[in-house]
Amino acid sequence: MNFVIASFLKDIARWRLERNAILIWLAIPLMIGGLMTMLFSGGSGGGPSGKLLIDDQDSTLVSGFLSGAFTQDQFGDLFLVQQVTAAEGMALMNAGDASGFLTIPKGFQDAFLNDTPITLTLKTNPSQIILPGIIENVTDVLLDAGFYIQALFGEELKQIQGSVDDEAPSNAFVSGIAVGINEKMQTLGTSLSPLAFDLEIVEPPPAEPTPDIGLLFLPGIVLMALLFTSQGVSADYWKERDNGTLRRLVSSPGLLNQFVIGKALAAAVVIGCVAGLTMLLGFLYHDLAWSKFLPSMLFVVTAGVGFFAWFAALQMLFSSQKGASLLTTIVLFPLMMMGGSFFPLDALPDWLASIGRMTPNGFVADRFTTELTSATAWSYDLKSWAIVAAMTISGLAMSSWRLKSGFARR
Repeated sequence: MNFVIASFLKDIARWRLERNAILIWLAIPLMIGGLMTMLFSGGSGGGPSGKLLIDDQDSTLVSGFLSGAFTQDQFGDLFLVQQVTAAEGMALMNAGDASGFLTIPKGFQDAFLNDTPITLTLKTNPSQIILPGIIENVTDVLLDAGFYIQALFGEELKQIQGSVDDEAPSNAFVSGIAVGINEKMQTLGTSLSPLAFDLEIVEPPPAEPTPDIGLLFLPGIVLMALLFTSQGVSADYWKERDNGTLRRLVSSPGLLNQFVIGKALAAAVVIGCVAGLTMLLGFLYHDLAWSKFLPSMLFVVTAGVGFFAWFAALQMLFSSQKGASLLTTIVLFPLMMMGGSFFPLDALPDWLASIGRMTPNGFVADRFTTELTSATAWSYDLKSWAIVAAMTISGLAMSSWRLKSGFARR
């Protein structure tokens, strides 16, 4: 036991002199994670919004109805409608400052009332995807609605248009228009009522609140810091071999096992400092419940020691530190990509997320996410603890076996 403590203190003293390496392992995930969090956070209030330019060359009642339809209800939240001339509209579109440019030609109202063809011109911004499509669909719906209104009430609309120049329409004229519209509405009523099918409106179940996308990045950022630190600390076995420490211990298997345990404890401290600071910043930024900090810290650090042990075992497969570093780096970045360090697992397609959760870091990130988004703390189940503990113990056993089977004797 004394040798375990001595090995632990020796490593801690050495890592205190390697502050620059620890800062690098901490800085890279914080920079990447900070940028991703700021990019995707801020959530719920910001739907897409764009600018729709309209050149109303007709300036009539019907063209005004068409222009005004884009400012009603939800459309008003999506679009800022700006009346422009043809030259102004083209200049803004060429500069990419608008989502669409609609030109209503002169004679649009007359063509609408007389059921004659006329062409509306709609130019959309090719650099945008969603908003130009919405503008096209809304314009098509409005024109279709205008077609049916003209087909049903075209005669009445012509009569109304003909009376615009009169000082005041007579009572008989107004009554005639009202009677004509009412008769057509009654005719429509016999066709539409009763309905050919029964319509039952069912309220959907209340949607569960979705966590902020920035919060979903936190587990991946912590696991990124964990992997960088675990890989870096595992390379310390090469320094021990170069210094002759391993050759002196290989003849005493008991001391060699204690040496491995001491290095694992020192690695746990270094990993705990890096992961703990990353988690602390995340908890402060997202205002998370502090009751979840301790269980998350214990779970993540235990997994980090397992990553350290397996990275060490991989390092010992090679005869040179350069080859070992290359292999662990090749393993490291696919793990981070698949395990949710660059994109949250919950934001990936189901089939890809299921593959990511099968990676060691993806498994830990998934359980960490569950803890952060759960209503109460200590949501890690016994199965999760058992899997992480088994990964850690087996990794340490593999590292000890590699030391005894040849790495320490080289």
